Amino acid sequence: MPDEQGNLYVFEAVELRNEYDRHIALLEQTLKGEEGQRERLFARTEHEETSPAAGFDPHEIELRLKKLQTKRVKLNQAIQVSNFESQIEYQGEQVSLAEALELRKNVLADLAALKQRVQDSAYNRILHKEERDIVHEPRHGFTQSYEEYQAKLRTLRQLLTQIHRANHLNTVKFKDE
Repeated sequence: MPDEQGNLYVFEAVELRNEYDRHIALLEQTLKGEEGQRERLFARTEHEETSPAAGFDPHEIELRLKKLQTKRVKLNQAIQVSNFESQIEYQGEQVSLAEALELRKNVLADLAALKQRVQDSAYNRILHKEERDIVHEPRHGFTQSYEEYQAKLRTLRQLLTQIHRANHLNTVKFKDE
């Protein structure tokens, strides 16, 4: 639901961009015609041809596609501007929403690495050689790795909460016409 000036909130703009993406993909696939049909499970034989059905005007669809692609570019630019202008508080300092989204990406990458570290630190590796066993202890301690993982999860939750809140408070200067 747009604000008083008719601008979309960030979360609405992101969903509209997703809608545009789906619509663009449909129109592009539809315009492929026979090429798109060949990719289906039950392909047409080489003796068949296709022609536009009643109500389908490829030229009109191309124009609609170009218009939709232009709207998507404008919307994406407006979202980016809003993301740079919108501020949230993260760990005691103000950061733009764009920075927060980058931070989220980094935290998710850190979580993946920490997850692997936790799993690796859970077990000793024992190599059985001739008459003796060689025990390789993990490089990192399990308790410390697990605590770091949990701390990073809390950080992610706090960051996502701030991003979510900002997406519902800030608007994008774009009107869906």
